[in-house]
Amino acid sequence: MRPRNVVLAVLVVLLTTGIVVGAVAWHGISQVLPGGGITTPIDGRYNIALLGSDSATWRDGARIDSTTIASVDATTGRTLLISVPRNLVLIPFPQSSPLHALYPDGYTCPNQELEPCMLTMVYQTGLDHADLYPGNPDPGAQATVEALEGITGLTMNYYAYIDLDGLESLIDAVGGIDLTIRTRIPIGALGQTAYWIEPGPHHFNGEAAVWYIRSRVGTDDYTRMTREKCVMLAMLDQFDPTTMATRFLGLVDAAAKTAHTNIPASQINNLASLAKSARTWTVTGLNLTPPLVNPLQPDYAQITQLVAEAVAAVKAMDGQPANTTPRPAGTTPGGGSSTSTTGLDTVDLNTSCGM
Repeated sequence: MRPRNVVLAVLVVLLTTGIVVGAVAWHGISQVLPGGGITTPIDGRYNIALLGSDSATWRDGARIDSTTIASVDATTGRTLLISVPRNLVLIPFPQSSPLHALYPDGYTCPNQELEPCMLTMVYQTGLDHADLYPGNPDPGAQATVEALEGITGLTMNYYAYIDLDGLESLIDAVGGIDLTIRTRIPIGALGQTAYWIEPGPHHFNGEAAVWYIRSRVGTDDYTRMTREKCVMLAMLDQFDPTTMATRFLGLVDAAAKTAHTNIPASQINNLASLAKSARTWTVTGLNLTPPLVNPLQPDYAQITQLVAEAVAAVKAMDGQPANTTPRPAGTTPGGGSSTSTTGLDTVDLNTSCGM
């Protein structure tokens, strides 16, 4: 299996579903694509915040558990994936954000030293201050987008949001995903392991895939971030247009209930075309994780510099043939933390996954 670039499998599902809808009937997709966002490329790229929430029917509240930015070249589709840890603290909201006035010195809580405010909590803060975002259908997502802009120095064009129920339903709607696991993974709540995923090939339904992503026993957030990328890669690799077209109604129903994006309908064909082009390139990732970045003592000037350098490095790759991009010197394959000084790596379903 050759490496594939990722513009979040869920986003690809939404885009492809939108094309099918346009050919058949607009149905309930307006719930998924309410519109908005910045339609013009920024410095030749579309920056898309990919937000995975831990919200579900069986949980209270909403936190963003998975945060990735896909920076996509508006011509070639070559994409840089920027993984942002959920436990970043002291986040600087840009001055254009309504939350900047509330947190002029960074995102903090009254008892910051013992119970720090982290990136994962920004979504709920946006919901709590919905009055600052009049008319916005999801103030939590908008607040998180603004936090990501403050963290990285990038301006976001769009966001795509999905919760745990949505991810499970989307995977079930297309018949599950295949993954080969190299490491034994415990499944179940802390101290209550229900069973183990043994090494070897597996066909996961939605519930098993969500447990695989969220397993906490004997692991850390950064390993979980790698497993999230693995599921994204598997979904993109295996969710072909024929499958999505034949299972169209299930996809629309799943997405309309638990996923949405502010990509306007007028941009669906353009971004779907870029998503198709993206599949020809080897993915490059920037992981803002230890030891490169200390989430509890972040240097945001350093982070924005790392992001700018990563974008420049990916732009420089566009003169090279598809699927032959060399891994930057000194970096390690995989989607977890990197020991390189740049944080850049390649992400491959064969070499990165199975964590």
